Amino acid sequence: MFYLILFLAKLINLIIKITKIGAGYTWPGHIALKLYPSLFKDPHFKFQRGIIFVSGTNGKTTTTKLITHIFKRAGSNVLHNKSGANLLNGIASSLLLDTSFFGKTRSDLAVFEVDELTLPELLRNIPPTVLVLLNLSRDQLDRYGEIDTILSKWEDSVKALDAQTVLVLDSTQKYFDQIGAAHRGKIFYFDDDVTTLHLTKLVGDFNAKNVNASITVASLLGVSKEQSLVYLSGFEAAYGRGEMVEHGTKLFHLFLAKNPTSFNNNLELLLANELSPDTLFFILNDEIRDGRDVSWIYDISREKLFEACKDREIFIAGSRCLDMAIRLKYAGLVVNESNIGIEAKKIIGKIESTPHTKIVAVFPNYSAMLDVREVLLGRQIL
Repeated sequence: MFYLILFLAKLINLIIKITKIGAGYTWPGHIALKLYPSLFKDPHFKFQRGIIFVSGTNGKTTTTKLITHIFKRAGSNVLHNKSGANLLNGIASSLLLDTSFFGKTRSDLAVFEVDELTLPELLRNIPPTVLVLLNLSRDQLDRYGEIDTILSKWEDSVKALDAQTVLVLDSTQKYFDQIGAAHRGKIFYFDDDVTTLHLTKLVGDFNAKNVNASITVASLLGVSKEQSLVYLSGFEAAYGRGEMVEHGTKLFHLFLAKNPTSFNNNLELLLANELSPDTLFFILNDEIRDGRDVSWIYDISREKLFEACKDREIFIAGSRCLDMAIRLKYAGLVVNESNIGIEAKKIIGKIESTPHTKIVAVFPNYSAMLDVREVLLGRQIL
């Protein structure tokens, strides 16, 4: 059964690439899981150095890229769901496409970012070598519910893990104490010390935890802190997470802002003068992958929003652009009506035609980030 599924997954991936009807990241895994529900338990998926899962509301993509970067520089062949396909179908695709027709994995280490709701089911099927839990905050209430709901599911999942899995937790998140108490194996912690962050090109003190988590994980699998710091000096930000894109005569700086925590973190970059844009571009969609409920924008700090925006020109796009405009109005900010529109491409065109605009900080939620990258780079992800 396994080899039939493997062949089918590779065939589907090839067809998608040839016909250019999609990125090809999730469909092979989606179909494979329909035909072979126990795929994740198949013994063919073996990685000599182990499997690492990273989950949390914010920082998954950056942390997994940091870990992957360290181990690649250390000489490992690393499987990483770099497209951000972090549901079961995306992870299944990654595993199948990394496996040769002879049933051997090409990589010696697997590093997966895992969606918060997906994590419990994945843990029931694959016990990781290292499990990293970054944080939990209010995000997509219509899908996730409140934080306590996920915490309870995570606690049950961790309790069921055997002692061989090493748990890595944020030492500043006290709500993880109950998860740590439920684990039978070793636990290591990371903190928010910014010392190591300043040795990378990442901006924002909030990234200190992501850097420290990656160094902690690397040390558990044989890469010293000193080696990791050398490797991280050449690290580039993950797509949409501080990414800089030149388009025409403008420089666009992309910062994913998908929930109150990430939005406030990005505003703090402006207030700390770590960014110096003359223009701000907010893009808010309500696709299923974003969550239909956008009421979270009212949990963004009013004071930070006002102070970050008050002396800059503002543009707004996305299917919920009017909601964003109203949120800004409640923060004491008035946006020119001609700077508001549903289509990001049209608003980008308007930004391009604005002579005094040089540097644009873009704050999109998830699907909006893909939309704006497609306009600026001609591709959504990689």
